Amino acid sequence: MRRMNGKTIAWSLISLSLGTGVTFAQEKEDSTANQFSSRPISDGDVMMKRTLWRRVDLKEKQNVSMFSKNNEITRYLLEAAKAGLIDAYVNDSCVTKITSDELHKRILIPNQTAGLSAEEIAAGFGEATKTDDGWGAKPKADATKQTSSTTEALNAKQDPKKEAVVEDDGWGPPKKKTTKKGAKNTEIAKQEVPVEQPKVDSSAFENQVAASDEEYFPDQLSILEIREDWTFDKKRSRLYNDIQTLSIILPSEQTATGLELPVASFRYKDVERLFRSDPKKYIWYNTHNTAQNKNLADAFDLRLFYGRITKFSNANDKAFLDIYNGEKEALIKSLNYEQELMELEHGLWEY
Repeated sequence: MRRMNGKTIAWSLISLSLGTGVTFAQEKEDSTANQFSSRPISDGDVMMKRTLWRRVDLKEKQNVSMFSKNNEITRYLLEAAKAGLIDAYVNDSCVTKITSDELHKRILIPNQTAGLSAEEIAAGFGEATKTDDGWGAKPKADATKQTSSTTEALNAKQDPKKEAVVEDDGWGPPKKKTTKKGAKNTEIAKQEVPVEQPKVDSSAFENQVAASDEEYFPDQLSILEIREDWTFDKKRSRLYNDIQTLSIILPSEQTATGLELPVASFRYKDVERLFRSDPKKYIWYNTHNTAQNKNLADAFDLRLFYGRITKFSNANDKAFLDIYNGEKEALIKSLNYEQELMELEHGLWEY
């Protein structure tokens, strides 16, 4: 009986230890569910959370310190992605990665003389103008062409001796007919001296092709989109703006279609690690005191940038510009929403 009790106690201890290990592993996995954050917060400690998208114009006065000459943040992100130091993704969901060759193609300056792409032609751009008015009527002939044809016909009637213009059939210069008496009909007209065609400069074409392989300069990529979690941690009783991703956007004035195009997205967890790996290289330029230049990672932590909220997490996944009519009303609603978040934070502190 004692032996049975000993075995039973041993099996109980083993099962208890295994159950505790599984519970600890599950708790650890849940606490690090957010793989984008550099400082993840446990899901059990999150009292309230909203996802915000902010548009950061790097040419604004408050953001120009991240966009100083030869220290553009877009330059650092693209160079690191091409070197393989950080991963680039198609969008801010950070699921599909972009290779260095694909990233190179995304930032190529389009060749303006190359014509329209297949996608643009399929979209309806570049179609020939229709002369039909849509009611089945035949297009009217040009009045100038009609008058010119009538005058030529009248001149031909008035001057019957006028020679008809002989068109070249592609087999050399035509034979001239003489009107002098006694001239033989078999006389061959003197061949005209061939005019040399201008030589095509092949170097110009090569330069044109080479121009199409040029990338946008870093100072042309002047828009960042930041996706962050507005999170209130009830354990610390504090609000955190937890940055998730950074995305580079090509401005509309740099595109032929006039639309903003996404270039690449990066996990902020990887970006912060990159910035802190070399604090003296990745700097936030201090215009007033260059001895106090800060690291870009510290600049993000201190919120030394300004970004207008363009979208918040909603069921329809619409931005302010899609919800409200006009850019002016969308801007006003965006500022009002940011004020509401501040009041909500104040209410959570009282709670």
